[in-house]
Formats: sequence, structure tokens, C-alpha cells
Amino acid sequence: MTEELLCAPASRILVRLDGGLLCTYTPRMPSTLSLTDHQKTVLTFIKDFQRKRGYSPSLADLAIAFGVSSKNAVAKVVNVLEKGGFLEKDPKGRIKIVDPRSSRGESAEAMMLPLFGPIAAGFAAPVEEQAEEHIALMDMLVRDASRTFLLRVKGDSMINAGILEGDLVIVERGREPKVGEIVVGILDGEFTLKRLSRDKGKYYLHAENPEYPDLYAMEELQVAGVVRGVVRTM
Repeated sequence: MTEELLCAPASRILVRLDGGLLCTYTPRMPSTLSLTDHQKTVLTFIKDFQRKRGYSPSLADLAIAFGVSSKNAVAKVVNVLEKGGFLEKDPKGRIKIVDPRSSRGESAEAMMLPLFGPIAAGFAAPVEEQAEEHIALMDMLVRDASRTFLLRVKGDSMINAGILEGDLVIVERGREPKVGEIVVGILDGEFTLKRLSRDKGKYYLHAENPEYPDLYAMEELQVAGVVRGVVRTM
């Protein structure tokens, strides 16, 4: 019989990794649940426009993109997004995406970084002086800020996956975990960072260090979130 894997509720989470008490997390970010489908579509368009071009669209750009003749129609949607905390406008009325991850309310434009192409990790290669594109770093790492949080890793059970003690892992809550993904697992009430595995219909947690055994639930295995990336300062 196939074992059912449960996802933990996404409200307030007390997180421990490898037995160490780390933090509690309570989301306080704007939620798109209050937006209509059209408002969500406009917000997504503005984010994509800003990510690709490095600046936000004007009302005229939005009117053309959505096939309306009057800028007033899109201005009403922009005003709703501004009141909801998703956008902000400068004194000249230019639109900026609000980055909810910043306590200073900085726009996502501040995280646009140039990509200069590949770098040789073996033999040296000619220098690329022209940036291929600009990338919004947080947009690449975070799909939904309202469901994403960070954890600091304690322990060495995931070193063969390139996750070291002291690293920050970017965790996304609320989506269905897949076998093979690295997850924050809840094993009989205990939190741990491991790779989700499955054998003969039974889920278990696998460490990326041969010094640690596979972990099977005595009663219940839940997943509090799926790891989206790792942050490490050198």
C-alpha cells in the first residue's frame, strides 16, 4: 500500500535542523489571495517586464500590452496594487515593484545584476566584457515571497549535496514535494533537512553523508517545505 505524504500547514513554524533550535517563522508579506485574476495578471506582467528590461512599464506600456485604449483603465488596477503594497510610485508617477523581503521597502530593481556569461573553472578563457542580460537575483531564487523563508543549517548531514553548516537554505512552503528533492521534513514531530526518498511505496528521508542513516517515520512523515536554493558567503 502506498504511504501518504503530508504537507505541514503553512502558518507559524518552529524549525529545528539536526536537533538544533533555530528560529520561528511567521509570514507577514502581502498576499495575492485578495487580488482578482486580472490584477494578478497585471502584477505578473509588471514583474516580468521589470525583470527582463531592468525598469518598470509605464501606464502606456500597460495599456498597449492589455489592449485598452485608455490609460485610466490600467491606472485603476495599478492603484489597487499600490494600496495592497505590491507596487509603489515615485513622485513622477513611475511604477516600481515593492520587494517584500526588504525592511526598507526597496524595489526589486536594486537586485538587478549583470550576467557576463560563463566562467571557466578549468583553463582560462577570453574575458566577456559585454553583459548578456540583467537578472533579478531574488526573482530567480524566490517564486512566491509570501511562501518562502530562510533557515540556517546546523550539522553536516547534507555535505554531499553541497549544503554545509552555516549555509542559508531558501525554503518554499505549500507546494507538493517530489521524490529526490531536498526538503525540510517533519519526522514524528522532529524537524530535519534531508532528501525525500521512496522505496517500495514508503517515503523516507535520506542524508547526503554516509555517516548518517536513512530516517523512516515511526508514525508520520510530513514536509514543511522544499529547498529552492542555498546561500553562502565566502
